[in-house]
Parts: sequence; structure tokens; C-alpha cells
Amino acid sequence: MGSKEKIIKSKEELYSEEVIYTWDYEGAGQKYTNLAYWILSIFSGGIPLLFLWSVTDMTVDSPVFFGLFILTTTLVFIGRYLFAPDKHRCYHLTSMGIHYTEQDMIPEVAYKIARGFAWIGIVVCIIVAFMFGPLAFVGAGAFALMSFGMTNFQPTVDKSHIFIDERSVVFHIMNDGVVSFTIPEKGKLQYKGLVYTSTLEERMELLTNLQSLFPEIEMVKIKRLNDQYKHPIYQQDETAE
Repeated sequence: MGSKEKIIKSKEELYSEEVIYTWDYEGAGQKYTNLAYWILSIFSGGIPLLFLWSVTDMTVDSPVFFGLFILTTTLVFIGRYLFAPDKHRCYHLTSMGIHYTEQDMIPEVAYKIARGFAWIGIVVCIIVAFMFGPLAFVGAGAFALMSFGMTNFQPTVDKSHIFIDERSVVFHIMNDGVVSFTIPEKGKLQYKGLVYTSTLEERMELLTNLQSLFPEIEMVKIKRLNDQYKHPIYQQDETAE
């Protein structure tokens, strides 16, 4: 049996194992990720308004400013909730590891609006093609294909997993709900990954269950996520190279 077949078989066993502990997480990820997403969205969405304000004589009380302000606000929320949405993750801990589902927390109304714009885009492309002839298909055709792809814009649920055994090293951040799993052996990506908990109490419950399932597992408390790379297992990897 090849390595790929072994991974598939192990994954099937992971999903069929009895679930010891379950928890849900809703959020952006690490402690300051939500703030970083908002800053990036505000900066990106505000660029058009700031640029036009700097090159024109537009005033705050002008209708143009009001219209651009509404556009900018819309772009900020689109950037935050469509391009960098929070995640809803459902975790299941078993004696072989953790399997979980992940879904973008995008309101259903946003999908309906996107599908509506897609159909409008298709109609506009058809009108442009009839008005300007075959040459219009060069640009309008590509946009129409993209619009057709968005007409069935629906939420998706992704499945992921992390294998765990006695070789695993568990890093948990002191003032955050992030738990990182890794393993000394290279090439064992199925054993590496991050999971998130909503509260420190929930994180401690997870760690307690891990200690019960894997008595010899190593748990390391760190201040920041990147501090895990100071652990000897990563130094061993560098020495081996």
C-alpha cells in the first residue's frame, strides 16, 4: 500500500472514530486578526475617496462626496465580509486526531445580491454585444463568462483534519485560544495545523482531553504563535538540512 493509500485509509478511520470532544468556533482567527482585517478593509475601501479628494476641489458637503462616501463604506464592508470573512468551524476530537468543517460566515443576502449582479452583468454584456458588434465579445465575453460562474454563487463547507499521536507537539498561546499542532518528522503535513477555541476555558478543556487521550504528548505554552519555531524540533530540522 502506497503512502497516498495509507493517508486515505487513516483519514477514513479518523472520521469513523468515536468523538470524544466537540466545540464550535466563530471568528477571524487569532486574537488581533479581526482588527487587522478591519484596518486592511478600511484602507483598501478608502483609497478611491482619498485619491479623488486629493486631486479635485470636492468638499465634504458636496453631493459627489456623499455618493463616494457611500461607495467607500460599501467597499469596506464588502472587503471585510466577502473577501476576508469570519469562519464558522465545527471541531471533533477523536483518538486519532481532529476533523472539522469550515464555512465562511457570509450572510445569505450577500449571496443573493452577488447572484443578482451576475444576471445583470449577463444582460449588460448581451446588450453591449448587440450595440457594438462582434468586437465587443472580446471584452464582454470574458465578463459574461465570469457572470455565468457567479449565477450559482452558494456557500461551501470545507472539510479538514489533523492527525495526532504521541509524537505530536502541542503549542498553546497563553492569552489566546489558538492551539498549534506539529510533529518532528518532515513531510507529515497531515499532522500539522491550527485549531481555534472561543474561550480560554474551552481551550483548557481541549488540552485536558488531549492529555487524557495521549498521556505522553508534549504540550508547550508560548506567548506568541511564532515562538513555536524556537522549539528544539525545529532546530533539529535545520541541523538535518
